[in-house]
Amino acid sequence: MAMASQFLSACWQLLLDLSFYILLGLVVSALIRVFLSPTVVARHLGGNGVGPVVKAALFGIPIPL
Repeated sequence: MAMASQFLSACWQLLLDLSFYILLGLVVSALIRVFLSPTVVARHLGGNGVGPVVKAALFGIPIPL
């Protein structure tokens, strides 16, 4: 029983530690949704090849979701 309690406590502490970054990611994604149209995002991040993958990876680095 003590092991389960320690596990749940560690999970809760991890959630508390990450909550700021989760909220930051949600705010950034909401701003992207408001200010960029889906066609612009699809044009830059869609398609075949290495370019869209590199753009998506670089764009996803500051969004820790």
